[in-house]
Amino acid sequence: MSRKTARRHAFHLIFTLPYDVTDVEKLAKTKAAYFEYLDETEQKRPKGKDAEYVDRAFWGVFERIEQLDGVIENFLRDWTVNRLNKADLAIMRLAIYEMLCEKDVPLGAAVNEAIELAKEYGADDSPAFINGVLGNVSREIEKGQTKI
Repeated sequence: MSRKTARRHAFHLIFTLPYDVTDVEKLAKTKAAYFEYLDETEQKRPKGKDAEYVDRAFWGVFERIEQLDGVIENFLRDWTVNRLNKADLAIMRLAIYEMLCEKDVPLGAAVNEAIELAKEYGADDSPAFINGVLGNVSREIEKGQTKI
């Protein structure tokens, strides 16, 4: 399995994250969603480094979801995170997590991979929208002005 395929698994899992529940409920539902996804899709669990990446990305986003959403909100104009398409939000959460926490993923690669996911799973305008938001996030990270 490639990092691209592992990233796709992570995206699918991040997409299942529940909204607007208490922390205890969120954790229980998230754990259930994680195992349900693997069972429902009948896809074998990734192996080795790819499995580690999927777990790290999924749980990393889960643990930092409020901070990631705050970064996204800082770069939205006349929008809030709650109004975003769920696929777009999951893609941006994953990409920003990668940019800030996965040191082996170059900023440009995280943006490009997010755009590819948006082409497949987002709306028609998702790739351009996500590119705009993540491009701005990337520039701020390069300047050292965006952290979680």
